[in-house]
Amino acid sequence: MKVFEWDDLRIFLAILRGRSVRAASKLLNVSHSTVSRRLHAMEEQLDIRLFVRQPEGFILTEAGEAMVARAERVESEILSLEREVFGRDALLSGPVRISAPPLLAQHLLMPILADFARLYPEIEIEIDATFDVADLRRRNADIAIRFQVSPDENLVAHRLPDFANAIYATPDYIARNVFTGPNPTGRWIALGGKEVLAHWRQDSPYSGCKVHHIVSDMLVHLNAVKAGMGFAYLLCFLADTEETLVRLSDTTSMKMIPAWVLTHPDLTATERVRMCARYIVDAIHKQENQIRGIVSR
Repeated sequence: MKVFEWDDLRIFLAILRGRSVRAASKLLNVSHSTVSRRLHAMEEQLDIRLFVRQPEGFILTEAGEAMVARAERVESEILSLEREVFGRDALLSGPVRISAPPLLAQHLLMPILADFARLYPEIEIEIDATFDVADLRRRNADIAIRFQVSPDENLVAHRLPDFANAIYATPDYIARNVFTGPNPTGRWIALGGKEVLAHWRQDSPYSGCKVHHIVSDMLVHLNAVKAGMGFAYLLCFLADTEETLVRLSDTTSMKMIPAWVLTHPDLTATERVRMCARYIVDAIHKQENQIRGIVSR
């Protein structure tokens, strides 16, 4: 009879969560062929099918369904053990994995982490610039920076300054368009979709202007405004540094987004993680006026 190994269960759970071999390989950071080969070997040794391959993805068989709860319990125990052992490491060396939205990673964190790396050269920084929510319980990251109203109750949370968003356009676009009145010609550029902007747009002085363009990436959003495609709500800490942009709105029209630095409680004894999280929080708070949109050109 097959004796299960932890790697077998990791493959099984990754396919379950990703619904495909390709998604599982991304979750595990291994090759597509490795996942496929390991699943085939597992099913062959067990002499059962764990998944049925359907057009919409991998579907559990009855035998696969019977494995899920036990596999997740084993995973939970192993991850808890890893966090406990890792959490006792007090050395200021080794890896620290950080997950953050791409725009923050590119334009806010890089100088901060560069300074931190110079102070602690033995600490290896790994940055995942993504909007995906890193699972800190499974140690997908040691530190996560997130835009959210309130933190998860089971995590250690450090509040950051609220990130201000104001309305920006180029001077040329402002000169060529009308933004109020019965027939405004100014056009919004929405980030993520019209429905995402709907509430902010209605609360703005320019609710009569139509949403004309939609982009999915925050940096593309900024560059679309800089290119004169329209006007938009942008993060003040970044847009205020752009010489080609000016604010269209006053402070009463600003929209604030709460943000947090999060770690798992088991890592509070890990000196390198604790020091890095504290350094990030302190450095970001030093830029509070810019982040809150108080300092402008």
